[in-house]
Amino acid sequence: MIRRLLKTTILASAATMLAAGVASADQIVLKFWDNQQTESGLSTFQQEAVKRFEAENPDIKVEVTTIPYPEYQQRLLTAVQAGNGPDVSTVDQIWNAAFAEAGAIVKLDDLAKSSGVKAETFFPGAWESVNYNGALWGVPFNVDVWFFAFVNKALFQAAGVDPASISTWQGLEAAAPKLTDASKGQFAVGLTGNKSEYPVGMSDSFIYSNGGEVLGADGKCALTKPEAIEALEFYKKMTSFAPAGILNAGNEPMRELFLNGTLAVELWPALEVPTLEKSKIDWDFVTGFAPEGKNAVGMFGGWNLVLYEKSPNKEAAWKFIQFMTREDVNGAVVDLIPANIKAADKFLKDSRPKPEVILDHLNNAKPRPLSPQYLQVSEIQQNMVQKFLSGTPVADAAAEACQAIDAL
Repeated sequence: MIRRLLKTTILASAATMLAAGVASADQIVLKFWDNQQTESGLSTFQQEAVKRFEAENPDIKVEVTTIPYPEYQQRLLTAVQAGNGPDVSTVDQIWNAAFAEAGAIVKLDDLAKSSGVKAETFFPGAWESVNYNGALWGVPFNVDVWFFAFVNKALFQAAGVDPASISTWQGLEAAAPKLTDASKGQFAVGLTGNKSEYPVGMSDSFIYSNGGEVLGADGKCALTKPEAIEALEFYKKMTSFAPAGILNAGNEPMRELFLNGTLAVELWPALEVPTLEKSKIDWDFVTGFAPEGKNAVGMFGGWNLVLYEKSPNKEAAWKFIQFMTREDVNGAVVDLIPANIKAADKFLKDSRPKPEVILDHLNNAKPRPLSPQYLQVSEIQQNMVQKFLSGTPVADAAAEACQAIDAL
């Protein structure tokens, strides 16, 4: 009788612990860290996905830590260096190479081959972002493209310009004077030049769309190549049709100008669509700008999932990574766009206008340079943009940037 009572009490206690989110003694506790994308931390969709994973894997309990983006990278680095980091986490695409170079994360080639995780499942640029020095260092989780060109249809109609015409450099250059009236505070395009990642994204997109690169296959700076110089010259030329003071203005003021109806074209990722759908603006979008005869190629952004070298639960962590990037799960757990192509196709058809246009841009997009020193490369590019927008010849600013990048 006493034995039966003890057994009943133990089972009831275990059930209470599990219901309260506490792991039982025979469960693996998997530590998952993520960038905080909502005020409450992990989104509702991701919370449901974690519950679903635990239901499918009752021997694993997922302990989730969410950290605001401004603090995320430093806290992650500090924890990993101290040996008390997570088993698995999201990392920004631009951090992946540095974590790989530092030996902090696991090379996943063998695990991927044995489990069927393969390149064709994900957008090409997203897959490229997890490959560094010939090895696989993560699995793409979510993505977006910087930039799509969002247009104010009323301003285009008043100027007698077809929005589709700005998909080429030549079309944008012809439309810009018609869309600009500084006396009314109206401008054609929301280019920026401040010290932030936005001018980097804009210049990268112009360069990629002209067939250029930031870093060549040999790892050397390619900003002085003709394709890059032409793109940067065009960027500089078009800033004469942007609001004044762009050296100190970030993307947010441009966003506000577009929403208040005084900016004809704003460059945003697709994540802004829900905001625009709630606005009073009559808007549309094209993929971006490219020279006649070439395709617009945007700069990829997004997050990858990585497995940590010091994790004592590598098998469970790999299961979790596969689950979160699975076709039937990936679309329900991201705040951007799923990196899984089939999940993205369904996600976009269910929740975005012109899904085929977004998909096309996602398939063409390229990641930023895969460098363990990316943050320094980005800062050098920001300085380059500031210099040529302040009067330095583009070729001179690019040559100085290349000298600094190659010296890293």
